[in-house]
Amino acid sequence: MGHPNGSKTPKIEALFASIVESSTDAIISKNLDGVIQTWNRAAEKLFGWKAEEIIGQSLSLLIPEHLLHEEVEIIRRLKLKERIEHYETVRRTKDGRLVNISVTVSPIFDDEGNVIGGSKIARDITEQFLINKERAILAAIVASSDDAIISKDLDGIVQTWNTSAERIFGYTAAEMIGKPIALLVPVEIPSEEPFILSKVRRGERVDHYETIRQAKDGRMIDVSLSISPIRDIHGTIIGASEVARDITEQKLIKEKAEHLEELNRMKSTFFSTMSHEIRSPLGGIIGLAEILTTEEGLPEESKELASDILDASQTLYKVLNELLDFSKLEAGKLALECNPFSPRSMISEVIRIANPERLNRGVDLRSIVDPDLPEMLFGDELRVRQVLMNLTTNAIKFSEKGAVYIAVNVLEEKHRGKSKSKDTVPASVGDDTTKQPLMVEFKVIDTGIGMSEDTMEKLFQPFVQADASTTRVFGGTGLGLSISKSYVDLMDGEIGVNSETGKGSTFWFKIPFQASQNGSSKHHA
Repeated sequence: MGHPNGSKTPKIEALFASIVESSTDAIISKNLDGVIQTWNRAAEKLFGWKAEEIIGQSLSLLIPEHLLHEEVEIIRRLKLKERIEHYETVRRTKDGRLVNISVTVSPIFDDEGNVIGGSKIARDITEQFLINKERAILAAIVASSDDAIISKDLDGIVQTWNTSAERIFGYTAAEMIGKPIALLVPVEIPSEEPFILSKVRRGERVDHYETIRQAKDGRMIDVSLSISPIRDIHGTIIGASEVARDITEQKLIKEKAEHLEELNRMKSTFFSTMSHEIRSPLGGIIGLAEILTTEEGLPEESKELASDILDASQTLYKVLNELLDFSKLEAGKLALECNPFSPRSMISEVIRIANPERLNRGVDLRSIVDPDLPEMLFGDELRVRQVLMNLTTNAIKFSEKGAVYIAVNVLEEKHRGKSKSKDTVPASVGDDTTKQPLMVEFKVIDTGIGMSEDTMEKLFQPFVQADASTTRVFGGTGLGLSISKSYVDLMDGEIGVNSETGKGSTFWFKIPFQASQNGSSKHHA
């Protein structure tokens, strides 16, 4: 006679089999050697093997080589009758892909209670794994951002608050989460947050909005806000993300820069106005002093006094010109001209103007001009002459009873100019002119006191001279070399100095010019 419940056993087994086959999770059984015994349809879908292909095979087919130790540990725990729940790992599919799975493993017992194998329920969590990974990356970005990153609901209640928000505003996350963001808004602008929330509800963004927020300690902070609506999976707006950047320092720097710019503008205007106001009467004094120094019948003592007045007035006139030029250069208002000029005539003019000074100091002044120097060059003659004049008068000033040489050479190297030089050279000057670019080097060589390396490093800076004694003994503003460098830079050239203490100095500058082919014949004495 059969068991009274025996007729139900096949039905129960069939029910269990149906449940296993219809499960959306992969359900697999194996023996204690890791050999697969059963394999449901979800397992086929997840791993790619059909039941007939995989049953009887080792479960290690599914396990990446570097994770084989996991199966050894699982078998060990099964033998101890332990259950392993929601263990996240990686397994390999038939086509070699790796899938992230969550595994629950339970021991299978025989009728006597002995463990004979294990059942595995494997769920594909690849998508969730990627979502979690993305969330972790986003969380790391938010946590490490230098900007305050805050989320709030449509009532302005804070939902999240990162570490930079704590640093910038002084409130901890515990103090702010669940509180209205309006706590940060100064009382002077109460309508700002409702206005922002109204834009968020309409799905609008707020980009780089500069405003003020109040920290926990009462400080006012300049911030730039970028606010975006947050939507749920159905597209419904449920809140907003707010990125607040502290721009207090930036604004201070900007304000200082604007203030300095305004001061420079005022200084340039002052220099320009004062120079013009002083130069007019000074011109009259110079003219009168020149007349007195040549006036017949005037006592020699009076002529000497007039000569002193003339020297002092001319020095002051030069200082005023330097200040005016410097202010123009600082303001970027000095424009170069480009006209044809004779370099030899210019050099002769420099020597003529410097002649009285060199006679007073007993200095020999000579020029050495390359015979290949063209008769005509195209450039800003006034600025070139100013630079050469400044270097020459400086050399005379520091070379008492010595010698000064002006040497001019055409360099073999071709000028590979910057864009500035193109702007300073017109397309044509006359229909019969074909311009050839060439580099001309001017040298002013003296036998004066020379300079040390430390001294040379200070040159070409505004209002800086070799040392304090230079100003006391020789006078000057310390602007001449700075202005000369600015002129040479504007003309796309180079300027420098070679010197040694007690052995004189060589100041040089190179400038690219355009030369007329028609005027490029060699000079003949």
